Amino acid sequence: MNFWDAVKSCFRQYVGFQGRAARSEYWLWMLFNMVVSAVLHGLEGGMAEGVPGPLGSAWNIGTFLPSLAVAVRRLHDTERSGWWLMLPTGALFAVGAATGALTIGAPNGGGLSGIGAAVLGLAVLAWVGVMGLYLVWFCSCGTRGPNTFGADPLAA
Repeated sequence: MNFWDAVKSCFRQYVGFQGRAARSEYWLWMLFNMVVSAVLHGLEGGMAEGVPGPLGSAWNIGTFLPSLAVAVRRLHDTERSGWWLMLPTGALFAVGAATGALTIGAPNGGGLSGIGAAVLGLAVLAWVGVMGLYLVWFCSCGTRGPNTFGADPLAA
């Protein structure tokens, strides 16, 4: 799949969570999305602030669902459920709740206690580990031939 085919495929399957996406489709879509975001960010003068302006925000909102959909289809290509994308959300929520609970009653006006800081550090390490796992999954070859989620996207 070439660059423009990948971009067209992701826009065509705007909220298509069914089926599979080849590595090239996923990574070329991510490249396209990052380049357009960077250009819009630069045009709006947001490089110094790090906050997108109205065009960048509209682009981010408009490409959120296709990005999520292609990530789910990429996981499908590796014979994994798209629900794996919820792993960091659940982990960060649980750790945030635990850290918040540990700060209550801490000395000096509610700052992080030693245990709270340790839990927060472990949370960051867990999140980095999950992102590393995603990187391995998104870079790995998909299953050859049909799998549970559909036909091989590279079989032509």
